[in-house]
Amino acid sequence: MAATGLTSAAALARRPSITGAQLRSAVPLPPPFQVPLPVPAVLKPVGTSGGADRYEITQREASAEILPGVTTPMWTYNGTFPGPTIESRRGRPVTVSHRNELPVPTVVHLHGGRTPAASDGYPTDLLLPEGRQEHSMHMGHGSEHGMHDPRAVVTELTRDYTFPLDQRPTLLWYHDHRMDFTAPAIWRGLAGLHIVRDDAEDALGLPAGPRELPLMIADRAFAADGSLSYPALDPTLRVRPGVREPYLAGVLGDVILVNGAPWPVHEVDAARYRLRILNASNARHYELEAVTGDGHRLDLVQVGPTRDSSPPRSSTGCCRSPPRNATTWSSTSPASRSADSSRWSTGSAPAVPAT
Repeated sequence: MAATGLTSAAALARRPSITGAQLRSAVPLPPPFQVPLPVPAVLKPVGTSGGADRYEITQREASAEILPGVTTPMWTYNGTFPGPTIESRRGRPVTVSHRNELPVPTVVHLHGGRTPAASDGYPTDLLLPEGRQEHSMHMGHGSEHGMHDPRAVVTELTRDYTFPLDQRPTLLWYHDHRMDFTAPAIWRGLAGLHIVRDDAEDALGLPAGPRELPLMIADRAFAADGSLSYPALDPTLRVRPGVREPYLAGVLGDVILVNGAPWPVHEVDAARYRLRILNASNARHYELEAVTGDGHRLDLVQVGPTRDSSPPRSSTGCCRSPPRNATTWSSTSPASRSADSSRWSTGSAPAVPAT
């Protein structure tokens, strides 16, 4: 009975009976599979003493060219979207010092991390911008609702988050987690990857280096001025939470981004690749597959944990529901290919939105 219930729940999570409305971009969209796939830079530690690594990240506004020729203002970690990737070893603690130079409070949560409460990013443990100590900034649910958390740990300008990382190797992600404003803050760019490795995983011989590709998939929509379109009731994301009524079940964009690029393409060798997939979308579910230029489907072998702890298995596709830490997949280009490289296309073409 319990197993059946869990299986049914998982199926419903993959195939929701209802989802949110889709926003339509007000700027011309690029053709698919023309923009190169970017790979987020790996952040270097500023210190490695005492058996722990220390990193520094600044949360700040920045402009990015997501659509070719269009400038988009973003909220970012270190000026990029996605933010820089942190790579760490199992059992080696990491401290990340975050500095908030944004116009709103923030909270950082390491999604999937085994983290002590003080660094877990509780939604009301705000990191305030410098000089922003007005009463409404301390409200966890917007000042008009009057919800105040007396146990909240509120800091100004900088805050250290310490992660023991005593957990199995996996792909985690860090993102904003402020009460009632998590979704729009992530939509504006506050998301990045964190990879945990260990010796046992290294010994498996999985594809590594340039043949290990982290893929953060996220849909977005763009306003006429190039900014990101989002149906927030309060566009400043300061006081009033929520979205307009048509989007209460979730917000869908009409542009599929992978690592911050629209429908990108990546040239690969005829070899196995490890794909580290994260669905960082607000509400969109995806069915993913690898297809060659002539329509041949390639097998995907799941080598990471699944919801039901089943062993690795081969298939021609996989589902990702939001927000979902990636399982790990390995794909093999056809052995019969004589060319030095083949082409991976990620995302969906504008004419055929992902579902």
